[in-house]
Amino acid sequence: MPQAAADKNQQLVRDLIQQIRAEGLTVGDRLPSIRSLANKLAVGTNAVRDAMMQAQTMGLVKIRPRSGAFVQSLNYGPLVEALSTTLEASLLQTDHNLFHLLEARQLVEVELASMAAQRRRLEDLLPVREALDAMVGAAAADRSIDFVEADVRFHLAIAAIAGNSVLSMMLQAMLGLLRPYLVRLPWTPERRTRTDRSHAEIYQALVEGRPDKARDAMRGHLGMAYESLLSRVRNCPEGMTA
Repeated sequence: MPQAAADKNQQLVRDLIQQIRAEGLTVGDRLPSIRSLANKLAVGTNAVRDAMMQAQTMGLVKIRPRSGAFVQSLNYGPLVEALSTTLEASLLQTDHNLFHLLEARQLVEVELASMAAQRRRLEDLLPVREALDAMVGAAAADRSIDFVEADVRFHLAIAAIAGNSVLSMMLQAMLGLLRPYLVRLPWTPERRTRTDRSHAEIYQALVEGRPDKARDAMRGHLGMAYESLLSRVRNCPEGMTA
């Protein structure tokens, strides 16, 4: 399908969803006939039929032969879920360069932090604060695995506040691949102090609702992991000399 035609079809799918909402239809309700929708959307019946087929592929409607089309979802949740499953499976089948994962994470998460600071309500920050508390408790008890799990929850909670489910899903997939590396990190007191400080800076930027500050704080925080890996590459293992 030519790009112009594909773009037009995607726009018609969006128009179709808006029409469903405008008519107050809910999940399970039957859609108007193709001819009726064509008249309302001022397009041909073939265009509506094509858009309906694409909407079904995306999990938004369900077409039943001789019965009509029925609302299956009022948002793009099914498509995001399918994309999440596909992305995670694809990433797991690939031999990754750890630097590439860290770079991809930074590209995604720096912007998520900025979006979260812009869109957050103070009550939205409770899961983020709870993850911080869990990190403090895990560090005090010297439970590295629990610390990493709380750290992951901290970052995913921020992504959730940003409100972009596709980017959140991408981050979740990348963190799943990075988790074994994070668990193996040597959590020295110095590293723990720097990590705690950078987490606090991110959280404060969210509390203040300052997107630029959140973006800079997240970039600095993620840069620590990148520099740590570079330092490991530069130096010989302990006990060996060049």
